[in-house]
Amino acid sequence: MDLDIYYRALTDLRRHTKEDRDCEARRKSISSADTSNDKIEVIKTNCIIEEDWIDAIEKGLVHVGKALGEERQFIRSNGEVIPIEKVKQVSKDSVEHLARHSNLLTRKPEEGRDIIPDQLYTVERLSDFAVYENRFLYMLLCFLRDFIAFRYEKIVELTNTYNGKLEMRKNVHQGGRTTVYELKLDEEIKNDAFLKEHNPAKDKIERIDLILKTVIAYLNTPLMEFVAKAPMLKPPITETNVLRMNKNFKGAKELYYFVSSYSKPGYTVERKTETINPFPDEIADEFAEMVALNAFLAYMHGLGIEKELKANFDKYEKELKEIEKKKRDEQLKSLKKRIKQSGKTDEEYILLLEQRNKALEGESIQLAAAKEEAIKLNGEITSLNNSVAALNEKIEALTEEYSAELKKKSDEHAEEMSAKVARFNEELNRVTSEFNEKIASQRAECENLLFTAELEKAEKQNEYNELLYEIDKLVDEKRLIQARLNAVMHKNGMLKTENFSSQESFDEIEEQYKAFKAFFKDEWRLAKKQIRKDVLNSDYIKNLSEKRYAYEVPKAELDMNSVFGKKPKKRRKRVEKPVEPDEAQYRKMIENKEE
Repeated sequence: MDLDIYYRALTDLRRHTKEDRDCEARRKSISSADTSNDKIEVIKTNCIIEEDWIDAIEKGLVHVGKALGEERQFIRSNGEVIPIEKVKQVSKDSVEHLARHSNLLTRKPEEGRDIIPDQLYTVERLSDFAVYENRFLYMLLCFLRDFIAFRYEKIVELTNTYNGKLEMRKNVHQGGRTTVYELKLDEEIKNDAFLKEHNPAKDKIERIDLILKTVIAYLNTPLMEFVAKAPMLKPPITETNVLRMNKNFKGAKELYYFVSSYSKPGYTVERKTETINPFPDEIADEFAEMVALNAFLAYMHGLGIEKELKANFDKYEKELKEIEKKKRDEQLKSLKKRIKQSGKTDEEYILLLEQRNKALEGESIQLAAAKEEAIKLNGEITSLNNSVAALNEKIEALTEEYSAELKKKSDEHAEEMSAKVARFNEELNRVTSEFNEKIASQRAECENLLFTAELEKAEKQNEYNELLYEIDKLVDEKRLIQARLNAVMHKNGMLKTENFSSQESFDEIEEQYKAFKAFFKDEWRLAKKQIRKDVLNSDYIKNLSEKRYAYEVPKAELDMNSVFGKKPKKRRKRVEKPVEPDEAQYRKMIENKEE
């Protein structure tokens, strides 16, 4: 439909201009200027179709169709006397005529031969369908065609015609730009597709259309085409025995009397004019977009800058395509990496994805089945509710009937009727109780099915996420091992750098480097803690931490002084305070340790 095309075009235009700051400011200045002059008027027509003539024609056409099926006719006989040589068939009438007209025997038969006349009477019987009853049916169908077509065309024209008006007058001043805009639109659309589809009287119009097509189909039958060659009947009709006694022709006659006496239009028209003034913010913004677009078209064609703008547009499209191509390449590259990281071949990875998709589809099918089961149960509940409503209506009717009978009958029957009512009420209570229990059980079953389906879906999703996490973890470990292996092989001269000259190989090395870098960072943090702990807990550091200066006496001097009974002199020897190694020294220690 054109409506969908134009709406998509408007949406696409608004996608580019709605969030742009300059365009937004331009639209705001246009929509806020002279809002009292903005007006939309639409005439809406509501046609209320009466159903009495539709029902009568539908009922009568059934009899008309059956009457056409009888194909009533009469046999017309044409007789003449012709030479015996031209006679093709001899009938009983021919023999009887020859017996009455012996003058046709002019020759004496030869001995041993039959009597042969010179001339013989022959009868030709023809079937004639132009009987009075068939001509009546043809007149009725022609009358119905005109009767229905007149009303159908009027109803369709009234209900499916769009009448709209639009008026706008704008005088916009923005910076150094002045725009004066005037618009007046008066549009009428016959047989509008949208109004036809959303017509409140659509069902009745379709019934009328079907009746009209049925009448035209009856007129195109071979019987009616043959009868059409005969003179048309004119009212009043003569009620023959067939029209009075035959059931089908009697129904057709009643239809004729109904439509010939029907003087009403058969429908009522209500017209309503709806006006939008001033425009709401959203509508005003859309019409401001139209004003800006018209101003742009006048500017572009007036200055003749179509080629420059087209060149810029082609450049923009080219850049956009390149961006999309780059995005697709990145997606493809990412997919290849994931396949490589998974350690599977392309076919295996695709098969794994297909299996996962099938599993999800199976879960979706199960969930859909559960929902369908719920819908089915709701339908059964609705049906049971309808049954209960019917039973309630029956109860009310029976109650009224019982009340009337109780008033008429004597006191002897009052107790019996009360007992019947009590039994009926007991039966009703039992059925109602069973119905409520069934509804409760079915509702609980439906809720359990839905809850189980949702729970299984959540569990499957968690398993899928854990699987992806394990795959990523194994891929990182694989890269770390491969990186260490490459480092050892390179150190021993066993690795050729030409093997990593391709783009994919270099990308793989880069991923290995990232994995090893993350591993090194974690291990270096743990190593620093251990080095600090080992250094600070050593005996040498503990002794130095107790005294900053240590006093030592030479052994020889200690021995001499002990001989002469003198106290040895204390000599102070300076011992420097240990300094913690910095990070560079830690790194060097770790590297020496690894080597």
